[in-house]
Amino acid sequence: MKKYLLVDGHSVIFQWPELRALHEQNRNQARAVLSRQLAELHETSDWLVTLVFDGKQGATPSRDFKGMVTLYSQEGQTADSIIERLVAQVEDKKRVVVVTADQAERNMVESLGSFTHSPDWLLQELNLNGKGWSGTLSEVHKRAKW
Repeated sequence: MKKYLLVDGHSVIFQWPELRALHEQNRNQARAVLSRQLAELHETSDWLVTLVFDGKQGATPSRDFKGMVTLYSQEGQTADSIIERLVAQVEDKKRVVVVTADQAERNMVESLGSFTHSPDWLLQELNLNGKGWSGTLSEVHKRAKW
């Protein structure tokens, strides 16, 4: 059964030292790096990932080639408000996990009935998923008779 992973993009970027440093040099590149990592998780796991950024680029969803959704808040709106609205719309809130470092946002999401995790948890999940995927491929190659 698929699970929903809603990621507060800037919250993650500012918590991961490598992405924070990259963001200081090139904001778009930092967003792209995070997006690529999450697209891989979206593609190779049970997570349906939605990445949400604060920004003035509008709330029209974009999908990458792997189907992951990325949203940008409109002017006068926050990523937090988008995340809260998405959580409220999901019928089975126990299937939703929000990744953010913002304690107020974590409290709000949990009050709606969903779960939250830190950006550090997300990094571990990405690492485990990467090892799991490459480990699965290695096992397939070992068993192959070609």
